[in-house]
Amino acid sequence: MGPEMYQDIRKSVTLKDGSLKLQGTMAKPGFYRLDVTAHVNGKDYRGACGAAFSPEKLQPSTVMPQDFEQFWQKSIAEARKTDLNPTKRLLPERCTKDVNVYEVSFNNERWGSRTYGILCVPVREGKYPALLRVPGAGVRPYGGDVYTASQGVITLEIGIHGIPVTMEQGVYDNLGNGALQGYWEFNMDNREKHYYHHVIMGCIRAMDYIEQYTPWDGQKAGVTGSSQGGFLTLVTAGLDKRITCYAPVHAALCDHTNSLKGAACGWPHYFYENAKIKKWKNVKIEELDDTKITTSRYYDGVNFARLIDEGQKGWFSFGYNDDVVPPTSAWATYNIVKGPKEIKPYQATWHFWHQEQWDTWEAWLLKELKQTTATQLADRLTSLQQKGYMAGHQDDPFYGIGWAYEDGKSDVKLTVGDYPAVMGFELGGIEMGDEKNLDSVPFTRIHDELLAHVKRGGVVTISWHPRNPLTGGTAWDVTSNKVVKSILPGGVKADLFKVWMARLADFLESLKDETGQPVPIIFRPWHENNGSWFWWGQKLCSDSEFMALWNLLQDEMNARGFSNLLWSYSPNLDGGWTLERFMQRYPGNDRVTLIGEDAYQWGSEQDFIKAVNSDLTFLTQFAKNNGKLLAMTECGFKNIPDATWFSRVLKPQMDKYPISYFLLWRNYEKEWFGPVPGTPCGDDYRKAFKEAKNVMFLNDIKH
Repeated sequence: MGPEMYQDIRKSVTLKDGSLKLQGTMAKPGFYRLDVTAHVNGKDYRGACGAAFSPEKLQPSTVMPQDFEQFWQKSIAEARKTDLNPTKRLLPERCTKDVNVYEVSFNNERWGSRTYGILCVPVREGKYPALLRVPGAGVRPYGGDVYTASQGVITLEIGIHGIPVTMEQGVYDNLGNGALQGYWEFNMDNREKHYYHHVIMGCIRAMDYIEQYTPWDGQKAGVTGSSQGGFLTLVTAGLDKRITCYAPVHAALCDHTNSLKGAACGWPHYFYENAKIKKWKNVKIEELDDTKITTSRYYDGVNFARLIDEGQKGWFSFGYNDDVVPPTSAWATYNIVKGPKEIKPYQATWHFWHQEQWDTWEAWLLKELKQTTATQLADRLTSLQQKGYMAGHQDDPFYGIGWAYEDGKSDVKLTVGDYPAVMGFELGGIEMGDEKNLDSVPFTRIHDELLAHVKRGGVVTISWHPRNPLTGGTAWDVTSNKVVKSILPGGVKADLFKVWMARLADFLESLKDETGQPVPIIFRPWHENNGSWFWWGQKLCSDSEFMALWNLLQDEMNARGFSNLLWSYSPNLDGGWTLERFMQRYPGNDRVTLIGEDAYQWGSEQDFIKAVNSDLTFLTQFAKNNGKLLAMTECGFKNIPDATWFSRVLKPQMDKYPISYFLLWRNYEKEWFGPVPGTPCGDDYRKAFKEAKNVMFLNDIKH
């Protein structure tokens, strides 16, 4: 036992009572390691225990050459002078209903020097984040990462030896025991010809391939691998700023020179047992000029880690008992990284991982890669839901009772002294190229007020009531049950509807904050589809036609690269939902993040309360079972004939359920659903919601 890799205490004991107490200490940061071999009935059983002493203070010994970054950027520039000249071969036996799998290859740092890999691409058309998987040491075939691709991520798993990755295992065994045996030590004294030079170039060229030849979204890209792959993860993140997240697991090839000062170094322990190097034991590492030592600094994961910046998020994991990649080098490498990072050590693992570690690793990658403006909004809504639910109002900043288009004015604000947390906006008419929407609100005003509310810290939701593309009538024109069919692929109005979707997308694309980033939006198309008052309603199209309509719009928006739309599915108040009936038109868990319903009291109070409770009971359970947010996406009582309706009817029902928000419909001229300032219903609204601890307005949700 002793400092790892330098254990100097050895004992042999006979356990009389089955136990043995050992103790040790360290005067400086590091890992103290105990290895035990038990001899029982002629068999040997090995165990180990690693103890960390101030690991957060560990610092690597390796020196960064002054021209380190310049050397690698020049190498990349030279490699890119060679065209990728890619090949791509479908592997039908590996494909699934959700993922297409290919063997691909492309030129590396020179013509004919190729990198091979397995590319997995989601079948559904659209733009996706990407993950580069880089390999551990050895020579082997690769299967590709089909699982992560099935979750909506392009994956490319590459080999490093310039040979196809789908051959028989025996081919790789022969190479590993022959021409490629000990490849990590090839040309250790030549930085240009070092074996890992072309390996590193292959990682960068792999990212070039992803960018140029896959449906990458151009926003989220990750890299991950273990051992040698952990080193290549640090390399790729350090050299390539297209990488937004990276996850090295027990990263090898880090802090090669640490052994020169008698401390643990990373695999392959280049100088650990080198007799020639031992004569320099008391010489400062900076002063050593051995060619192999100098070259090793250009291939040390620590120096690549030093290039990782604030725009890249890392997840580091390793085992305390690892005797291949000692935790001393792993933790010191983690400490040197300046960007955002997490560390997840496993005290019981060696140079492997348990399923728990793998699951955490995979979950982190998926979270980071699939985190978009929309998922960040979903996380925010989930977090806010712990405090209660948000108050919302449609068209809140445009007009109210007795006023219209007065800057900063709002019926909600006039009633309670604060804006609603959620504001709803309508885009019906944008498809026609009109200057105003179907409620005569100028689209320029919608654009500005929506962005203003986001800037204030509010949440926005958008609905879209497009005109009837078949008849030319309004969204409420239900004279034909052929409308949806007419705009689906092959339909007589399919081309027209493509134009309409493009106009919608153009407007959505304009909704960016001051930094040029798309703002988060709850997008709620095709609502109240279980009714029959819109051309997409229950009796106006079949269930399959409605599903195709939803997919058509969503796929088009995805193809345009929108990652800021949180899709909401909101049928009308039903009063008798069953799972079978609800699922008939439900687009699917992979297409919906928030479910809700539009619930208005048109009849008796008793019927409304009964229906709302029935539906919200069902929807609450559905949301829980399927991981969805829940909201009252529209609600109200026209002109509020009962001044106590908010406090006596609406709020008591909503309080029973875990909703994210409720959205009262608009206040307009002689028709209103929200609070009217200075009236009994306004006073009741303030009492019911503003004075309640579980209801949030704008100032309650600001970051």
